[in-house]
Amino acid sequence: MTLALRTAQRYRTIREVNRAVISEPDLTEIFQGTSRTLNKVMSFDRIALSLYAPKDASLKMAAAIGQHPGSYYHVGLSLDPKDSHHGWVFQNQKPIVRRDLRRQFEFQIEQHNIEEGLRSYCAVPLIVRGESLGVMIILSSQLNQYSERHAEFLQEVADQLVLAVKCLLPMCPQHTGSKLICPRCIASKGGQTTAGKHKTRLSEWGKRGGRGRKSQAEA
Repeated sequence: MTLALRTAQRYRTIREVNRAVISEPDLTEIFQGTSRTLNKVMSFDRIALSLYAPKDASLKMAAAIGQHPGSYYHVGLSLDPKDSHHGWVFQNQKPIVRRDLRRQFEFQIEQHNIEEGLRSYCAVPLIVRGESLGVMIILSSQLNQYSERHAEFLQEVADQLVLAVKCLLPMCPQHTGSKLICPRCIASKGGQTTAGKHKTRLSEWGKRGGRGRKSQAEA
């Protein structure tokens, strides 16, 4: 396959993922559509999506495809951001590529992948406006299945998912217990806008200790 054809296939895949993000009704359907599309151009045995749960300060597996019934990794599993490969990707906002998991073993939790016959994986962060929302990972039973170029492409795919994930998150990532449309965030943004707009006037008013009414010249 020529470079031009590979490039065309790459952008076609991104368009199909974007279409799934726009047209599918929920995160599970979006993820399944993404998996089907991605598997046409990248070989993997498993794929999973973990999202940050601020209430528990953990990464929770929100969607997964390819796990056998007895797998340690299952939907609903909580992962410690400080002691897992998912957490490293999430906290550092950088991808991980493991070409030979047995030799590149770093986190104890990766032992479960080895025991289940997986030998390589590629994981990338989901980031929007500098904020980490979660991690997307693909895994293979084959050695040396992924490279940095695979990670770059998987990151492009994850970037298509991230806005859908942001919209579908049930909680505000900054304030535990608040809905996605968080009144505290809205109030904060509104206050910042107001302060910025009237910065000079507020400064002069503050010099007087915030007392007194504005004069006609100030009005």
